[in-house]
Amino acid sequence: MNVDRFPWLKDALNANQNLNFSSSIIIEGQSGLAKSKLAEYFAQKLLCTNGLNDCDNCNSCSYFIAGSHPDYCFLSKDTCSSVLHTYSKAKKDSLISKKIEGIRSLNEFISMTHSVSKKRVAVIFDANLMNINAQNALLKTLEELPENKHIFIVSNQRKYFLPTIYSRSSIISINNPDPQMINQWISDQGYIDFSTLNFAPNSSPLEIENLINNDKADLYIKISQNLNSYCLGRLTTPDLLKFYKETNIPFDEKINSIILFLKTCLGINQDFYKSHPSITLIEKTKLDAVAVSDLIEELVDYKFKLNKVPSLNEQIGLNNFFYKIKNLVS
Repeated sequence: MNVDRFPWLKDALNANQNLNFSSSIIIEGQSGLAKSKLAEYFAQKLLCTNGLNDCDNCNSCSYFIAGSHPDYCFLSKDTCSSVLHTYSKAKKDSLISKKIEGIRSLNEFISMTHSVSKKRVAVIFDANLMNINAQNALLKTLEELPENKHIFIVSNQRKYFLPTIYSRSSIISINNPDPQMINQWISDQGYIDFSTLNFAPNSSPLEIENLINNDKADLYIKISQNLNSYCLGRLTTPDLLKFYKETNIPFDEKINSIILFLKTCLGINQDFYKSHPSITLIEKTKLDAVAVSDLIEELVDYKFKLNKVPSLNEQIGLNNFFYKIKNLVS
């Protein structure tokens, strides 16, 4: 498995080139950093019967690449290895990373004797979705995991799990690369018309690639420019509502875009982010950091309610928050 396409993983690869892993390994960092690819890479190397960095030809590697290795399994937020179905009588849609049924099935798999390789390896993708019951079920296995069994726990959130899970795990932390590396990576992928300035601060490389491939690369700029113009009095509320109505994204993503704009403004105001050419209101308006934080919290709460009551009126909701944004800068 080739991970050379992701240069920001180099430090993690170098630090673990001897594969001297504990039984439980947490790989954490924000989404879009190829953490799942790193976990799969390490899993294949642990299972490899030749133990070579460039081996893709042994029986074990051939099974792994074909997706049929008898000593490997995975769970994700949507699906799992087909082999896990044999370890559980639960419905197939319950065998996912966030549910206890999925974790129990994985526990049964990892407890079995290895067959092709000298080890057994499991990966829990989207592990930050595990509820407390699923975490407790996993913890029971981690407490008794032998040296030849390994579970990789891939999380998009840091410090999410029970303290006892962390105490039994080694941590591989992946940080977002600096803008210079991201810009070079974007160019190396052939996206020569784009740079980090087209996207929100702290956007990860794969998030950027996904936006480009889905023709949404200019969306952050358009939204930022319109919200910035609104705050400066250059755009009316009806005009901003019209812009959002014509923007073809779900309502919850529209709320997300407002949250992101306010977080960016706050970050620039606090010198956490560099200034952005599409957000100039910071130069002309002094923001109340507490008031902005309170509004962000209110928006997050509204989004939570929106997930429970999707019929909430979009125009009324947006109009209410636009009014509150205007009050922040007036």
